[in-house]
Amino acid sequence: MARVAAVCLSEKKQVHKIKQDTVILIENFGIEGDAHGGPGPRQVSILSELSLSKMEAEGVTASHGCCGENIDIGGAVELHTLLPGVKLRLGDSAVVRITEIGKDNSDGHADNVIQKNIFPAEGIFAEVLKGGAVKPGDPIEVLRNSGFTAGVLTISDSTSRGERVDLSGPAVIELLRKHEYAPARYAAVPDEVSEIKAKLTKWCDDGFLDVLFTTGGTGFSARDVTPEATGMVCDRNVPGIPEMIRQRSAETVNSAWLSRAVAGIRKRTLVINLPGSEKAAVECAEFAMTVIDHGLEILRGDVTNCGTGSNLVF
Repeated sequence: MARVAAVCLSEKKQVHKIKQDTVILIENFGIEGDAHGGPGPRQVSILSELSLSKMEAEGVTASHGCCGENIDIGGAVELHTLLPGVKLRLGDSAVVRITEIGKDNSDGHADNVIQKNIFPAEGIFAEVLKGGAVKPGDPIEVLRNSGFTAGVLTISDSTSRGERVDLSGPAVIELLRKHEYAPARYAAVPDEVSEIKAKLTKWCDDGFLDVLFTTGGTGFSARDVTPEATGMVCDRNVPGIPEMIRQRSAETVNSAWLSRAVAGIRKRTLVINLPGSEKAAVECAEFAMTVIDHGLEILRGDVTNCGTGSNLVF
């Protein structure tokens, strides 16, 4: 589970924020005593230690609060791949809703705080929905209004380079909303095993996602390596899901039997490969969503007894 690494505030803007033992979040304001508190979408600023480590790799001496952020998240949590609208519980009671990912730094404003400030690229802003005390070590979790949290990772060389607009990823996100899943993450990476593995690992390990759909890279091309990368990351295979998807898809398109898609479990997240085309990705995701709910309940710990008799789960 992700946890708070540090909490910080400052009485002035455009300065490093100072570490505190505890901060108090106030509904529709921000952090008590912080210069950035007040109504609006940027009440609290949050950054990951993963981002701070990237600054260190660039030769910048980074520390908690150095980018002007209020809260630092420990470990390898990719905050900037979360979607606006996602709600996070911080500690026992505080709840925030993500409003913005990053910020415009065209005027160099963020660099007045620290050179090579990574917050404009990887920080997030949030508004406080429910107040409370937050301190280092507090757990962080994504809240679900209903259903399950989901991530969509598009795997495509051209999309990751910005040469092609991604159609399949956003289409799957809309399908998730239709079925009352909560889309929590989205990103695109190239068809490289190392990058796919890194993204899948980070997204599964912080506990924010119940299910993670990938789109693309499941065919016969030499660059189609999504199944291989997924297999390297997952602890357990779930062969029935892609088998069912292939069978149902083949009722319409016989070439569906050529899909090399796989599915598996890493920790408490189910990973399912989808094809790259918009129509096929949506169709296959909908097939998967007809059967996975009970499995996700078990993974999440909501159900421990699968019943007996005619309701046996094999």
